[in-house]
Amino acid sequence: MESENDTILVIDDHPSNLEVLVSFLKDQNFTIRIAENGEWALQVLETFKPDVIILDVMMPGMDGFETCRKIKSNKETASIPVIFMTALGSVKDKVSGFEAGGVDYITKPFQHVEVLARINAHIKLKKQRIQLEQQAELLKVISVTDDLTGLFNRRHMNTVLEREFERCLRYNTDLSCLLIDLDYFKKVNDTYGHGFGDIVLRDFSQSLANSIRTTDYAFRYGGEEFLILLPQTDINGAVKIGENIRERTENNRIESGAISVSVTFSGGLSSFHKHHPATSKEMLAFSDNALYASKKAGRNRMSVYGG
Repeated sequence: MESENDTILVIDDHPSNLEVLVSFLKDQNFTIRIAENGEWALQVLETFKPDVIILDVMMPGMDGFETCRKIKSNKETASIPVIFMTALGSVKDKVSGFEAGGVDYITKPFQHVEVLARINAHIKLKKQRIQLEQQAELLKVISVTDDLTGLFNRRHMNTVLEREFERCLRYNTDLSCLLIDLDYFKKVNDTYGHGFGDIVLRDFSQSLANSIRTTDYAFRYGGEEFLILLPQTDINGAVKIGENIRERTENNRIESGAISVSVTFSGGLSSFHKHHPATSKEMLAFSDNALYASKKAGRNRMSVYGG
């Protein structure tokens, strides 16, 4: 049944007048809370977020229209559908209710079947809206995430790198860029297969994500290459972070069945303040040059652009 486990807040200054309606709704498996005025209802809504609010228009003090406006002005309750109940039937009253944020009207005396149909319709619409919002959020996450590693993907890297670089220019803050390449990764794939190679990439990525701060960004740059962006971090701080990650990687063993290996990486660092890149692409190129220096020097090491 649509109404199972759904919740309703009924706001009316004479709840005894609604006894038959409330009893009917409880029989339909709704959980009902009652508030006898607008002020009371706002207090209830601080801890109770119903699926639907049924709100009487004519109440002393804060009437139903004002109560609805306050409900809709709070981001925590704004999405809860409000159904007005009234003995008034004028077009003006209905328009006032819709302008206040209401989604529907039920008119006294109540027709129980009609009330139930309206409540279920708005609960269904609310659930569909929540589902669409969740799907949109999931699509947003998918669009910036690398499927294999769970890190941010290269497309998102380009966006974030440009944004953080522009922030450095505007506020004259630190920004460091660490480019990483797993050493001899082709040998891992050739020896143990691409399936185990994927396990290595996922394991390293998880370790990478656990090694950085919440303000930092980790991206899969491509293949076995990764990029870490370190806002508010000068070159000395970046070297420390990079070395900690390198040592952690070197000492970690990745196992699957009878296979047990350790991997290392070569890293290249550049910094906004130390190297004064003119663009974000130039900063990335500086890190790439430093990465090449690490490989040329024997791998499993960190290099800073320019020595």
